[in-house]
Amino acid sequence: MMCLLDAGREVVAERARQHLLEPHSSKDQMRDLSRQLESRLLTFAKGEADFEPRAGRAAVAIMVREGLDATEMLMIRRATREGDPWSGHMGFPGGRRDPGDPCNFSCVLRETEEEIGVDLGQWGTRLGELSDVNTGWRADQPEMLVTPFVFRVAELPELTPNHEVDDVVWVPLHFLMDHRNREPLAWEWKGQKMETDSYLYDSYRIWGLSLMMIDEMIGMLNP
Repeated sequence: MMCLLDAGREVVAERARQHLLEPHSSKDQMRDLSRQLESRLLTFAKGEADFEPRAGRAAVAIMVREGLDATEMLMIRRATREGDPWSGHMGFPGGRRDPGDPCNFSCVLRETEEEIGVDLGQWGTRLGELSDVNTGWRADQPEMLVTPFVFRVAELPELTPNHEVDDVVWVPLHFLMDHRNREPLAWEWKGQKMETDSYLYDSYRIWGLSLMMIDEMIGMLNP
């Protein structure tokens, strides 16, 4: 079982809170990032896998909105469930493509409505796609390709998370754009110690596949 070693958690959480109050981040710098993102995605050439995934395909929705003080991104904390390799992890609404889904986009619309009660066909504007992410970094799991779709949203209906979702949070994009908020995360898999990058926003640890998607998106915004 995967064991996360969160030494210094409270220190980093306080650093995140203080960052939101720092004077160097003007409101102009923190807002309207969704429009910049839309412009970058228009010319973005996503990475395509050169193989057909053995475990099928999946899709997730990265929703961004202009909040009162900053551009924000919606993330979910997955419920703790036995047999789920991403149990308890931070991620985005979405899931595996079903046989009845005619395409990845249909999959992400269905999964987002099932998981948090949002019909993105009605409430969202599709900005584009990021590169497909291969989940095959674990040798004991077959590869699956996950397509991240980016949406801009404004007003949303009341969110109604289902049993697969433990919590929902809006994360300011400028927090993720500041690499001073990035820290190493030590973890253990089958007795082997490993280290990777992560962010800790309040009590939410962001790492793994979700961070791979975020890094590509933030790379479009950072100079």
